[in-house]
Amino acid sequence: MKAFTAVIGAAGTKIISMLATLMAVNLIAYSSFVLYDSVYTNRMAFASSDLAQYRPVIEEEEPTFEEIQTVNSDTSAWVTMTDTHIDYPVVQGKDDVEYANKDIYGKSSLTGSIYLAKDNDHEFTDSVNMIYGHHMDNGAMFGDIEKYADDSYFYSHQDGILMTTRGAYDIRIMGMLSADAYDSYLYATGDRPASDFPDYLHYLKSLAIQWDSSADIDGITKGVQSYIDSRDRNIAENGVFTFSKMPEDEVLNGTQIIAFSTCADATTNGRQVLVGTMKFRTEPISAAVTIADNAVPMAAWGHGEAEHWSLLNAICTVMAILATFPGKALRKKYISVTETLRKKHNKQKKLDLKDFGEAKIVGFLGQVMLSAFAVFWFMWTQNPMKPMVIVDKWTLGFIAMYAAVWVIDAYVIKNYKRDASRIRADMQGNNGAAALAI
Repeated sequence: MKAFTAVIGAAGTKIISMLATLMAVNLIAYSSFVLYDSVYTNRMAFASSDLAQYRPVIEEEEPTFEEIQTVNSDTSAWVTMTDTHIDYPVVQGKDDVEYANKDIYGKSSLTGSIYLAKDNDHEFTDSVNMIYGHHMDNGAMFGDIEKYADDSYFYSHQDGILMTTRGAYDIRIMGMLSADAYDSYLYATGDRPASDFPDYLHYLKSLAIQWDSSADIDGITKGVQSYIDSRDRNIAENGVFTFSKMPEDEVLNGTQIIAFSTCADATTNGRQVLVGTMKFRTEPISAAVTIADNAVPMAAWGHGEAEHWSLLNAICTVMAILATFPGKALRKKYISVTETLRKKHNKQKKLDLKDFGEAKIVGFLGQVMLSAFAVFWFMWTQNPMKPMVIVDKWTLGFIAMYAAVWVIDAYVIKNYKRDASRIRADMQGNNGAAALAI
């Protein structure tokens, strides 16, 4: 009976050990996936070089949208705020929810897209044009809007370009607002009558965290009035709005309003809004204005400028994991851990690194932490979606992490067979003593 009980106990121990190992592997795999998904989501929120190749260029005063519209026919513009991460195509969906969780390629995405309000005209002919985008903590999408609360940042990042199918516009930010998502007066998108603008602009100013003191509300109102009159007269003469037939003086004097809205972290319904003027641009767009991503990295998690991943870094990461969790040898490698913890609990003694079993516990924990950090650092600094290189500037760090794991394995845990034998001998001796006592 005792022999049967011993067999059952040994089998139960093996099963529990296997289940514990399986659970640990699953937890590590799931944690790695969550970390990778988080890093990937943050990386993909930026306008990658793959997407930037579709940025329209100016030909004969009109931007070329053919390429980007082959990617997504809902594309109506491209907006760039100089020296910020705001450098994206602007789409317009059938409602204001469609592109909140769908990227420019039409795929489901937590970062969504930059999109024009559904009630606005897709050619930006309205007097007020509202554009939405998610707030990303790493500065992607409209994450940089919160930086405009800083006085120096606000006054050094007021200029931008909006390229539409009809031409390009100069953007000049005049205010950064703190608003409520249910503010119906602010978010009443579409066209507004010119008579409403004095009150509307003063209302915007009342919500401002930052407001350009040089912004002339009366002058802006006159510019909007000029634009609306010219547009309506153009429609009356041509049946539809034909921008190319507007007189040059009316084009130069006309002003429209553009707003960028995103979430605010502090409150559930809080919104941060950039509001500015847009005026038709008659001068060529220089590369310095258009390609702002040369000044600011387009990807920003850790080594954001990475356009590759390193093979040697990946090998070091995998080897560190295999050294920490060596497959079938895992149980043998750490056979003394539970026994050491049991003895420590029974004797209520403090941790003694001179004890080989307890040193192995510390060594194992050190290996786990180093391996986890290697995985995290690989996700942080590498871009698996890009081409492979052999080494990069992080390779020495990955080699050092793997070397540390190997040293622990070699000098702290290498004698697991000897320790396992000692434990078995102790257990057999205890069983023999118990039998003699009986």
